Amino acid sequence: MTRSAPRARGIPGVPEIANELMADFANAWNTHDMDALAILFHEDGTFVNVVGSYEKGREEIRQSHAAIHASFYKDSVLRAEVLDARELVPGVIVAHVTNELEGDARAPGQTARTLATYVIEQRAGLWKFTAAHNTRIVPLR
Repeated sequence: MTRSAPRARGIPGVPEIANELMADFANAWNTHDMDALAILFHEDGTFVNVVGSYEKGREEIRQSHAAIHASFYKDSVLRAEVLDARELVPGVIVAHVTNELEGDARAPGQTARTLATYVIEQRAGLWKFTAAHNTRIVPLR
């Protein structure tokens, strides 16, 4: 993504930046292209997955996601929806995203739901993920 400040004339605003990045994330997930997914993160980006595994750096994020997509997520489909996005300070956005995942080979016919928080940062004119934390939504009993 090569955008300048979100409030500049003719430049997409905060919600559009978050929506585009999440659409790119879902597309990379659904095509199982972990190189495309990883490039959405800054080189020093971090990702905490639904089981609490901490992935540090773009390459570790790519490797971790490549491993699960070669295994139980190889036929998975992700749908993501940005609930909200706001600029905390110029060049830093926080977004909350709901996700639905189908096709987990470990849970045939089930839909997993998660709520994720993404920090999106602009560096050298590029908006990318700096940090992400994904949390599984478990129904109350």
